[in-house]
Amino acid sequence: MKLTSRKVAVALSILLLALGATACRNEAQNRIRRSIQEYTAQRMYITVYSYDGKAVFTGLVDGKVTRSGNASEGGVGDQSLGAYIYWYDERGRYYQTDLPYLLTSYDRNVPSQP
Repeated sequence: MKLTSRKVAVALSILLLALGATACRNEAQNRIRRSIQEYTAQRMYITVYSYDGKAVFTGLVDGKVTRSGNASEGGVGDQSLGAYIYWYDERGRYYQTDLPYLLTSYDRNVPSQP
């Protein structure tokens, strides 16, 4: 099989993009996700769960969900002290939690059509 220089260049570009994406810090990854959400104008829905797995809150997110914490630059990724998420709903109300959550692009309370 003969490899052309174009195929090699495309393969190297894809490899570099993949390595670059995995090397991004959390904040850079969050910025990329937010820009995609803003570009696609998707409505996002959040469900917050108690530690025993029961849904304690479900609602529409206005814009994005932001993860906060005090991990050091180049520190231990997700192991930050005092980590929480926060967001605003469609009426501009602020929410903040450190509970587990699920973020979706569809309302899980509306039954799906067969």
